[in-house]
Amino acid sequence: MATLKFKLRNESDNSNIYVYYSISQKVRLWRKTGFVINFKDWNAEKEQSRLKDNESKKLNIRLAELKIHLEKHYNNAVSGGVEFTGDWLQAKIDIFNNKVAVVDLDILTNYIQKYIDDAPYKQNQKKELGLSNGRVQNLKLFKNTILKYEVEVLKGKSILVKEVNLQFLEKYKMWMFAKGYSTNYVGKNIANFRTVCRDAFKNDIETSTQVKNFKGVSESKEPQDIIVLSEIEQESIKKAVLTREALINARKWLLLGCLIGQRAGDLLSITENNIKEISGAKIIELKQQKTGKLVAIPLLPKAIEIVESGMPYKISLSRFNEYIKDVCKEAELNTPTKWRKKETQGEPSVIKISPKHEAVSSHICRRSFATNFYTRIPTPILMNITAHGTERMFLSYIGKTTYENAHQMLEYFGRLADK
Repeated sequence: MATLKFKLRNESDNSNIYVYYSISQKVRLWRKTGFVINFKDWNAEKEQSRLKDNESKKLNIRLAELKIHLEKHYNNAVSGGVEFTGDWLQAKIDIFNNKVAVVDLDILTNYIQKYIDDAPYKQNQKKELGLSNGRVQNLKLFKNTILKYEVEVLKGKSILVKEVNLQFLEKYKMWMFAKGYSTNYVGKNIANFRTVCRDAFKNDIETSTQVKNFKGVSESKEPQDIIVLSEIEQESIKKAVLTREALINARKWLLLGCLIGQRAGDLLSITENNIKEISGAKIIELKQQKTGKLVAIPLLPKAIEIVESGMPYKISLSRFNEYIKDVCKEAELNTPTKWRKKETQGEPSVIKISPKHEAVSSHICRRSFATNFYTRIPTPILMNITAHGTERMFLSYIGKTTYENAHQMLEYFGRLADK
């Protein structure tokens, strides 16, 4: 059962009187009432002033009224399924004190929300106005993760922007790793701290002088974590007997994706209008959603065969991910495969070993293309199609090292010398 008390948190001539609201074992909220008192005059047992003068009597009456006010709003919130947070409590106190609720941008989560609200006016990676939906969702997850940290570690206390320093980040990282968050997700959080704090500094919000020293963390995928469809497996998928029209359609998208190397969003937006013919050769021409880059991809004979049999009809990304698992199951892709499964967006991913068809997702198209054609097509051309910014990123993407690439070049130079 929820418990509401008035308490002091320090001993001074002008001690703030706090509301302490224990909602549950995990949710304990502290907020200032807006009233102060000399700690020597405070009766902790009765939660009021021990003095009998008029001002003290008025204070005690106001505290009693505030308690009734908060308990009333608590009961309404319970029936309405409202989430109890420090912001909720502060808003109810402000109503009681006839104050207009002011968003304090010194509070980290408030500033993150401002950054999200300003997303349409922020410059993106393309130097254009407006952050992508994916970026906005990432920031919302970031804010939610911080709120969890405040509840679990700080007992509901809000983090101030100026408190985000190297020492704070180290504690935050350790908490995230203990919760099972992936290294890459931890790294994204640190990058977000750096971005938000830099933006706050530009808007005259006090920040730590250590922001410039914030270093991200990342992990390189082990070769066994990189899942691709070999050309033999693609042939098995092509020959699989499918009776459902939805699966036949998804198979077309899957096989086409493995032959043109585009992100799923770009792949699934292709129509007949994207197919052009230049000097007798068929190409797919499209503008990549993430980079804004116009690319022309020559169609290999197998891709031409798919296109000429009739373009697959439009399908959502979620359905595509669902159907291609069924397609690969029918193709008997059952090799035990190590992969990461994310049960809920923003939550830790779980490492699993299961039949390969369960590990298949839309991302396998682009990675299969890059992996299967590596060394067969010059790397710069592959990178132009897959839209990787650097060769190092490309090699990491397909699980190769710089040394392996150097070895491939030596073999190539050897063949040239033999001619």
